[in-house]
Amino acid sequence: MNKKNILTAEFDSSRQKVLIVRSHPTHFLQLLKSKLVDCTVHQRETYDGEDDCETYDVIFFIEYTSIILSEFTQYPHKKFIFISSHNYDEVQSLSSYAYDHKLLQVKIIYLQTDPEYYEKDITTLLWFSFSPTEDIYLHIYHTQKSRSQKPLKKMQNKKKFKLTMKSVIFTGLLFFITAHLLFVPPLIMASYWHFRAFVTMKTAPQTSARYVSQATSALDLTQSLYIFSQPVFHFLSIALPIEDIIVLNKSTNTLLKGAARLQKHGSLIYQGVFDRNKTDQQVQELKKSILTMQSDVSVLTENLELIHLKLPDWNDQLVQAKVDIVTYLDALTLVETLTPHLDILLAEGGEKQYLLLFANNMELRPGGGFIGSFATVKVHNYTIEAIEVFDVYDADGQLKEPTEPPAPIGEILNQPYWFVRDSAFTGDFVYNFKEAELLLDEEIQTGSFDGGLLITTTAVQELLSAVDALYIPDFQETITHENFYIKAQLYAESSFFPGSRQKKSFLSSVMDQLLLGLPDVSMVELVRGIEHGLNTKQLVIYSKNPTLQQVFEQHYWAGRTLKPHCTIPEALHCIPDYIMPLDANLGVNKANFFVSRPMSLNVSIDESGTITNTATLTYTNDSLQDVFPGGPYKNYFQLMIPPNAQIKKITIDEVPVEDFDETNLEYKIVGFLVEIPVQTTKVVTVTYVLPTTIVRGDGVYQLIFQKQIGSENANLTFTFDHPDNVSITRHNLSPLAKGADILYNTSISSGKIFLIEFSKK
Repeated sequence: MNKKNILTAEFDSSRQKVLIVRSHPTHFLQLLKSKLVDCTVHQRETYDGEDDCETYDVIFFIEYTSIILSEFTQYPHKKFIFISSHNYDEVQSLSSYAYDHKLLQVKIIYLQTDPEYYEKDITTLLWFSFSPTEDIYLHIYHTQKSRSQKPLKKMQNKKKFKLTMKSVIFTGLLFFITAHLLFVPPLIMASYWHFRAFVTMKTAPQTSARYVSQATSALDLTQSLYIFSQPVFHFLSIALPIEDIIVLNKSTNTLLKGAARLQKHGSLIYQGVFDRNKTDQQVQELKKSILTMQSDVSVLTENLELIHLKLPDWNDQLVQAKVDIVTYLDALTLVETLTPHLDILLAEGGEKQYLLLFANNMELRPGGGFIGSFATVKVHNYTIEAIEVFDVYDADGQLKEPTEPPAPIGEILNQPYWFVRDSAFTGDFVYNFKEAELLLDEEIQTGSFDGGLLITTTAVQELLSAVDALYIPDFQETITHENFYIKAQLYAESSFFPGSRQKKSFLSSVMDQLLLGLPDVSMVELVRGIEHGLNTKQLVIYSKNPTLQQVFEQHYWAGRTLKPHCTIPEALHCIPDYIMPLDANLGVNKANFFVSRPMSLNVSIDESGTITNTATLTYTNDSLQDVFPGGPYKNYFQLMIPPNAQIKKITIDEVPVEDFDETNLEYKIVGFLVEIPVQTTKVVTVTYVLPTTIVRGDGVYQLIFQKQIGSENANLTFTFDHPDNVSITRHNLSPLAKGADILYNTSISSGKIFLIEFSKK
């Protein structure tokens, strides 16, 4: 890698005109100006509104309060940066307005730091200000800050209903009605406290437990009072909706108590696994906790499904609650799936060694990203005995038996040998893992591993969202899921040289603090983060145990490339189609943070039944000139399609590509170099003909679209055009209207299988 100071902001002065609006000169201002020395910088204490917006590309407001954000909506391509160090209320007000109105050109920074950190903080805020992130607000500080808890909303006092007694008859009638409605107030209270408990479950577990206790008392009173009213309500045929609400509360109560038990047993299991001095009796107790957790998960799943079925969607909060329930169900599916196999994973009665590969997907590779670090995990009889983190260059520097790398690495990177850092060079994790295992054994004699995990930078951010914030004493930094990538790049690349221990030390410190803090986090949130990472291919996992590996592959967690075969054996005439685009960033930078790549696939059938596919990928590189870690996107692009498909044409911006690699084995793979300079867009198009044609009669067209490991979610537009002698009888898409053809838009977060049944005359 280049010995380059990450986050050092360098600007082309011919392109950037910067205005600094400040209230008074400060030491911080002088340092900021020195960082912007290559820019055309002006400063003044007043702001001229529209004239300044037209004149300058970037406007900094430092401790300047007379701001009206609505003035900036008409300048989406300019940058407006607000920096304040003391007016917290105004900062919150500005950021709330900017988020509400999606003013992505506005960046608001609250600087709560000391002069000794100004150099580093200015580097960080400049990176944040000029990055394409959709985040608007950044809080910079260097000590742990206790977050003030939001005050609980107080319930408004309800006006007491005053009985109006006009006659003895009315008095008796009102008494009868009141006696049968006495259960309603405690039912309302139980519903309210259950809702509050559910909302606060992941952010304030102790508060949630208090709400559950209050809701339990109210629910018990409700059920006691409803026994008196139940016969009358059934006679009047109005009992069903009331009893649905009571059942909903009972299920919610069971769910919340079960979640608390799950948290307790999860923490006990976690602590037990890391206890290296366990007795045999403690091991047995740990196994019992695992069985109890399995039972709790079954109860939670059953009640979540019932709540999702009966919960109304009267307002946005209830709608969001139903969405959260679906994500919790997905997370519990992960626990239900893996818990029965913990005896294998945790090496019951034996020993296992696992390999963790940390892939930076901002330097994307076909198998997830550039591998900058790795860790070995040793497990013995339900005990994690050691976790050791290594810088990949420490291992690669000890390679004794050179191995020839894939051609693009050798030719484009001018690198004669294959190292672990470049081992993720196919779309299949199992293949990549075995290559990394062999290379590591050649380098540092690690021996074989029983399985492993590849985790991308995006997945680490997802896991950090469950722990809120981590204070790293060794670096005096507070790490959150918002700033992890910036901080990791800062410590990994700043003053970097092969053999430097800085990156390894930072990742080790983060891992240590993460492991220390896990017992106190929401286990449901942690599991949900892991489940989301597995389902979006930001985490991929492999085991040499056949039973366990089969489980991983059945749930598409193993990062395997699927076979381009028809999955409908009973179909008389099935046409299998397959496509998987792969990027390999060989530009020695982190440009993928700035690159977007929406894709369209047009499938066109002519009257003879020939199928022609056109895949179009639109690359946009929003990096700024000479601002690391971005830069030109030097991408070795590959497209995996069915074997024996015939390539008709490849173009970049409609210019034919004559020089491309092509293999035709289990897949046909075409590969070629695509370079996207900063602030530019290029369109890549590949047109090919499938080897199978549509014949007369009924049949099925099946398309498998696979997402690359580590790639961000991307938009996909799928169109299916057919002639008059072909009619579509059924499909699994939700198309937009386009005559008799299909137009389908989706966001690819994992894989997709499209099925279209047709009939040809």
